[in-house]
Amino acid sequence: MATLLDAELETYEKNRESLLGSAEGKFVLIKGGEIVGVYESEMDAITQGYRQLGHVAFLVKQVLKVETPLNLMSGLLGV
Repeated sequence: MATLLDAELETYEKNRESLLGSAEGKFVLIKGGEIVGVYESEMDAITQGYRQLGHVAFLVKQVLKVETPLNLMSGLLGV
């Protein structure tokens, strides 16, 4: 089953090595199979995502050599 940002995550993985060489530590904005831009801050990338793409799903991800997995829990779980 495909998830909402599969295409964006795939685009990131395909371009990860070149991004590490040119944009390590920066934030990349991705929509579908396109890298829309690279930004100094996460907020800049998010702001530009809404300005350029509107209120649709897009990915903002920091370009890092070592990725730290995030575990997010929903308040809806009642745990």
